[in-house]
Amino acid sequence: MVENSLWTVTRAVNSRVTRFVRELVSRGRGDRALFDVLPPQRRTLAEHGLLGSSRRAVVVSLPTSSGKTLIAQFRMLQALNQFDDQKGWVAYLAPSRALVNQVTRQLRRDFQPLGVVVERVSPAMEVNGIEAGLLAESQDDTQFRVLVATPEKFDLMLRQGWEEKIGRPLTLVVVDEAHTIQDKERGLRLELLLATINRECREAQFLLLTPFIKNAREVARWLGGQNSDDISLGVDWQPNDRAIGIVSPMDSGALKGKSRDYRLSFQAVHTSRPSIRLDEDFSLGKEEALAASLSKAKDIGTLAAMTARKLSARGPVIAMHSRPDYVWKLAEKLKSNRSDALPDDVRFVQDYVAAELGVAFPLVDLLAHRVGVHHGGLPEEVRMLMEWLFEQGHLDALAATTTLAQGVNFPVSGVVMAATQYPFGQDMPPEDFWNIAGRAGRVSQGQLGVVALVAKDESEVAQRREFINRNTGDLNSALIQIARAAADGLEDLGLIVYHHPEWSSFLQYLAHTYRQMGQPSNFADQIEQVLRGTFGFEKLRISDSQIARRLLNGIHRYVDYLASPSQPLKLVDSTGFSLQSIRTVLAHKGDLRPDSWNRERLFRSGDNTLQNMMGVLLRVPELRDNLNSVLGGRSPDGDKLARILKDWVNGADIAHIATQYFSEGGADAVTALTKCGQNLFGKLTHTTSWGLNALLAITTAELNDEERNRLSNLPSQVYYGVATDEAVSLRLLGVPRRAAPRLAEALRLTREDSLPAIRQRLENLPEQAWSEALGREGAIYRKAWMILDGAQ
Repeated sequence: MVENSLWTVTRAVNSRVTRFVRELVSRGRGDRALFDVLPPQRRTLAEHGLLGSSRRAVVVSLPTSSGKTLIAQFRMLQALNQFDDQKGWVAYLAPSRALVNQVTRQLRRDFQPLGVVVERVSPAMEVNGIEAGLLAESQDDTQFRVLVATPEKFDLMLRQGWEEKIGRPLTLVVVDEAHTIQDKERGLRLELLLATINRECREAQFLLLTPFIKNAREVARWLGGQNSDDISLGVDWQPNDRAIGIVSPMDSGALKGKSRDYRLSFQAVHTSRPSIRLDEDFSLGKEEALAASLSKAKDIGTLAAMTARKLSARGPVIAMHSRPDYVWKLAEKLKSNRSDALPDDVRFVQDYVAAELGVAFPLVDLLAHRVGVHHGGLPEEVRMLMEWLFEQGHLDALAATTTLAQGVNFPVSGVVMAATQYPFGQDMPPEDFWNIAGRAGRVSQGQLGVVALVAKDESEVAQRREFINRNTGDLNSALIQIARAAADGLEDLGLIVYHHPEWSSFLQYLAHTYRQMGQPSNFADQIEQVLRGTFGFEKLRISDSQIARRLLNGIHRYVDYLASPSQPLKLVDSTGFSLQSIRTVLAHKGDLRPDSWNRERLFRSGDNTLQNMMGVLLRVPELRDNLNSVLGGRSPDGDKLARILKDWVNGADIAHIATQYFSEGGADAVTALTKCGQNLFGKLTHTTSWGLNALLAITTAELNDEERNRLSNLPSQVYYGVATDEAVSLRLLGVPRRAAPRLAEALRLTREDSLPAIRQRLENLPEQAWSEALGREGAIYRKAWMILDGAQ
């Protein structure tokens, strides 16, 4: 017991770690008390000596729920202490906006007593003037030491030279959910980002956190060579007891007429320990209220709801389906008796949802039954509050899309899956499934976790069984996937981005490396050395030499193109576009000039400037698919996109935008709101703010830095849906959109106010001041901000 104690495992490291341990122990109460560590944590911190490590790269490959976050926190403190005299900083990379927010809240809560300042940057593909001030903060007590970001945002920052501008060394890069390196759409950018950091940031070390993978050592050696280590625990240790199986309806004989009776059968496919024995066919009974007959029980949504209701008697349950419209129907079926004794926190979230989306929005009623909903069609703040309620144990069930697997961590006793695909039919990879499975029966739950996949018949049972039995294998590079997919186009990389936009990251990597090396005349001769810095090229050469040779030939031709006179290579790094996309913008920008960025008219009805800009952005390969998706596959229509954005920036509420632009075909209000949310939050605002930031850089090259900085917040107004720089500042700090403009006015904020200073004012602002600024909703928005920012 002594050897396994938190004090023993972390003793004699440094004073910062000792203080952190003291805080963890003193803050813990009841079942949240923390006095000893889990086996993976002991093995990682003590036996492998991670806290005393000078290894450049370490991969921690452990099952979900095995305590990787705490391991990362100790390693971060060790890195900060190692470079304390230089005020070194840590970058924590998380793959989704939801996880960025959750990690930021947790790190602030845990590190604030140590005086370690934790900041996040928005996922928007831009660094506006406000964020630039945050990054360049020079005051010791407000200077960030940990920065949380998405890989895409951090990649843009690094290529814009922000490590040098910050003026302090990047000492550690923590990559959460590092297995996303093999994701076809986003993995290549992460891989190339790590390769760039490895080559350009001399002090930086790496800590990659992944679910269990077989080739962790290979991944570690890619970044650290011999100065690396992998810390892996697979089948020899499990963080919890769990059973994974399939629930299907079984015929139980005749009912009246031709109907057949049924019972729900749970067939165990996998258990975490041999000692866990379940009958081959474990009966869950039936749910008469949801399905009276066998034929009705075969509806997948109904089957998932019945299973979730059975499992919720044991503890909180997440029920997943593939699409938001299916999730709403699933949530309705999860309702049981309305709770008369709702916790105050649930009533608060009801009030917040009503203020944002209207009292008739179905989530308000669902919460009265302690049922939550989580999908990409909901505003970000509502999703975060769902996560918070679930973390607090206030919900019995959460209906969510399967994309939740790529997001946040939840304590849960059961998981029910109505689908094993993401929206649009993309199969869920094994890593994501085992990530979900690991959420069930977490250590703090103290009981058997159950993961149930539902199947309506024997054919689906067989498919689900095969899915469960897929194991996580080696972590592979996305470069291998996209090279094979584009085999015929590899020898002309100048055209490839127009047909395969996912190649943009690779072309940007070549252009950035060429610039960083001083545009040498012998760059083509050095290209193989550059490619060895990636994880995928050597693996591609071994696995498919013909494809690798085609790619190498294409790269040599592309390097000749880069070296041709007057190429705007600097814009590649400042925009996040490939050189081809920049050329496309230059060819079609028309009359767009510095005076086009007049904030008084850009978002004004009747002015066509924004429409013209959207017409240009619709031609850009990196942007066009998302923008066309918002239009529903119709022909490019910059006018409609501009009208949506103008309403958004000028403060129109979500219900109005949904009715005006997303209620085609007589869609009901909830369907229109969901469609609006999916397109507005998931595609339009993010894609347009990125595009406008790039267009700003391209069309204002003749302006000086001060003039350009004055305009730099305009794309952020699109991202956050507010019309002033001061409101953008509050949105960056997590203040909800409807509250930000009025609160900024009441606080008399100015462009010169720094984010740390504004946060301090918000923390000290009494509830009465919020109410004076926002009316009766002031208390609601104040509490929402405190939760979203991590202050509560």
